[in-house]
Amino acid sequence: MKSQQAVLLSVCLVAAVAIEGCAVPHTPPQFPDAASASPAGGTFVNVANLRNVSTGLNKDQLYDLIGPPQFHEWFVGNHVWNYLFNFRRGDQVMSCQYQVQFDKDMRVSGTYWRDPQCADFVRETAAPAAPAADAAKPAPLDEFTIQGEALFPFGKSSLDSMLPGGRADLDAAIAKIRTEDGVTRIDVVGHTDRIGSEERNRVLSQARAETVKRYFVAHGLDAQRVRAEGVGSSQPVSHCPPGQSAAVIACLQADRRVTITVYGQR
Repeated sequence: MKSQQAVLLSVCLVAAVAIEGCAVPHTPPQFPDAASASPAGGTFVNVANLRNVSTGLNKDQLYDLIGPPQFHEWFVGNHVWNYLFNFRRGDQVMSCQYQVQFDKDMRVSGTYWRDPQCADFVRETAAPAAPAADAAKPAPLDEFTIQGEALFPFGKSSLDSMLPGGRADLDAAIAKIRTEDGVTRIDVVGHTDRIGSEERNRVLSQARAETVKRYFVAHGLDAQRVRAEGVGSSQPVSHCPPGQSAAVIACLQADRRVTITVYGQR
């Protein structure tokens, strides 16, 4: 009997380690097979609650907002929770995979959509007011462009991987922003070049924008005023020939960037 219990305990420990190992954050994020969600087919999420998910929340707060993870991930220990949410668009039901990553203190460090366009469902209710808001939007107070190579190593986006030169550029931007009175909004937009898949570029650009936002908030800027968006390679500024040669990659450097636009009243 004791030997059977020992074997069972060993199996449980091995399973725990395996599950734990699957719950390590990756950049870009890695999503599980949607067919393995539980409940099967996902759930209809409370969109108002989903809008309140932000960096810094602990697991209990996240659980209260959007419920437990739906891919058999443990509440304790895992640094990644995955969800499959359903949304209605007319007569159709659209399914979207959503991932939350946690830092070493088990607080939300970033959120990601497998399909970046799914973020539109969260913003959809505010869309009718956008034309009036855009019409009244003042001219920018400040604009900053930081090259991707200064901020992160190739393919990276985490706060820990941020390069010293990029940190210095962000510190300079923060110091300038603090001198402005009446700041109402700060838009952080991540951009990539055209090399690589569209999905991977969107995810990477979003992750980098979210990391810059986290850096701003950690240095005292109001999280409610900072908005992060990744647009992938959809807004190039370079004029380079086709191909992926070393010369072309160097030519595309201007496209790999993070732009920061500060709005407010002078």
